[in-house]
Amino acid sequence: MDHQRQAPAFLAISVAMVLWGLAPVATRYLVLSADPLGVIAIRLAFASVCFAPLLPWIRPIPLSRRMIACGLVGIVGYNIPMTYGIQHVQAGLAGVLLATEPLWIALLGVVFLRERLTRPLLLGFVVAFLGVVTLSVGGGVAFDSSMLLGASLVLLGAFMWGVYSVAVGPLVHRYGALRVSAVTLWIGTFPLLLFSVRAVFTQHLSTTAWIVLFLYGLGPHLIGMLLWNHGVAVVGSTRAGLLLNLYPVVSVVGGVALLGEHVTAWTLTGSAIVLLGLVISQLGDVMARTRDG
Repeated sequence: MDHQRQAPAFLAISVAMVLWGLAPVATRYLVLSADPLGVIAIRLAFASVCFAPLLPWIRPIPLSRRMIACGLVGIVGYNIPMTYGIQHVQAGLAGVLLATEPLWIALLGVVFLRERLTRPLLLGFVVAFLGVVTLSVGGGVAFDSSMLLGASLVLLGAFMWGVYSVAVGPLVHRYGALRVSAVTLWIGTFPLLLFSVRAVFTQHLSTTAWIVLFLYGLGPHLIGMLLWNHGVAVVGSTRAGLLLNLYPVVSVVGGVALLGEHVTAWTLTGSAIVLLGLVISQLGDVMARTRDG
């Protein structure tokens, strides 16, 4: 029964990764011609509105300190540095930097949740991280001050998402993915809207940009968060975090296909190594558990 629950959970997380992997592409497209704060507020407002039809099925949840903290860390703490940072780095590289999230999740999960890393998971994690390094270093990126600032902000966002992923697990177990996703989104969106009223109403966006904003709010923030929270509740934050290595693959491909970013042999090699790490971590872990069981 445990394996029957885990397979759909891993599929849900994988779909969320595709949606989130395209998020840097959409963000990069938007912030090159619009105020980042306004972009954040508008797309989160879209996402919040998308949850409105679900209100009849969302029973009230006590606003505990953990719930409020998750909303602020996961929504405000992740989106602000990530969005401002991606002004200075390409979507593909932003995806690579966001792929460090499993490192933060694994570290925080081991320290605070006492989660265990099995040998196949650890091996797959190392291989996937080597793929991330290949994508970053192999591209021969020239780091200037602007790029270092952008990279640092994106990494800060990755760390904040790691904190959210570890902290939200108990809430999802208690209240369910739908309720927690909606409430944390609303908690994080409210202060953003308060501080970005001027930015929202002074935006001059094209029709294409508005469509991208709407899809961005619907996909990563609504569907992605639901799938992610459900998956984390079933398989744990450490194992779910391994699939975050899909970030660079989707982001690089999306950046090339949609934004015309340059791709090299190093990019393709790094993406292949990341995928190999995912295969090792998941298939190896299943085989180890089958032998033990």
